[in-house]
Amino acid sequence: MKKHTVNHIVIGITLICFYVVTYGSLLQRHTNSEAYKQHHNFGMWNLPPTALLAIVGEFRGIVADYLTLEIGAVLGTKVLRKHGGGFKVVKRFRNWPMINQMFVASQVLDPAFAQTFMVAQGWLPWAPANMVEETQKILETAARSRPWDWRPNHAIGFNTYFFLKNPGEAGRIYLKTAKIPNAPQFLSIIGARLAQENGETKAAIALLKSMLVDQKKHVPGFADMMDRLHALEGVLVIEEAVARYEKNKGSKPISFDELIASGAISSMPKNPYKVKYCIDSSGSIYFDKPHCNQ
Repeated sequence: MKKHTVNHIVIGITLICFYVVTYGSLLQRHTNSEAYKQHHNFGMWNLPPTALLAIVGEFRGIVADYLTLEIGAVLGTKVLRKHGGGFKVVKRFRNWPMINQMFVASQVLDPAFAQTFMVAQGWLPWAPANMVEETQKILETAARSRPWDWRPNHAIGFNTYFFLKNPGEAGRIYLKTAKIPNAPQFLSIIGARLAQENGETKAAIALLKSMLVDQKKHVPGFADMMDRLHALEGVLVIEEAVARYEKNKGSKPISFDELIASGAISSMPKNPYKVKYCIDSSGSIYFDKPHCNQ
């Protein structure tokens, strides 16, 4: 049997298997049975990665596109025509574990496909899905597969800060992401701010300095990064003075006048943002909140 004939047979069998699996899943998903609502769905996305890759073969990209379209169909709004005219929006049941598995299957087939992680970020971490950890895994896969793309890590940083309530870790992620070529400079500014707010001023300064090593002064955003660096260096000087004061006095100062009077610091450092540094009741130092409790 000729080689091209064998190839045609293999492709034909692959397509038959593909359509059998997907057609069955479509029939089940378009019913209103309790089995569907209890998450008993069957589809090609439920197959183990090895089996899934073996079935689709060289059609990985096409099937990944198909799965993403299927996700869009599941997530889309259902609109029905009213008997008296006009339309109404029907609240749809969404099987979030199944939808997440479809995203995962799409990435198994094509881990560099951008649409997968972008759609996942737009739906999964938010209520009512609340699948933050699952979203992070999808984004991490995208980040590994798209090392030139800053967007997956940017989304990871956002989720870490907004959903997981970990500003320090989010700051480190943003600062790391800002090193990717063509990444926007605002990532470094946000990262430094979040790291500093979490009491990691030294880490924020070190990371900003490492980023500025290869930067040219005329590059857009360079001046903003320098201002942020100098402001953080001022914060570090004050934090170290507060630590000396607390060691000697056994308590934190409630004002900078008290800090200066104690001799822990001779004078306040200059703030490139032209506002006074301030200290709140918890002892946190700020360079961009002139009206905090001092």
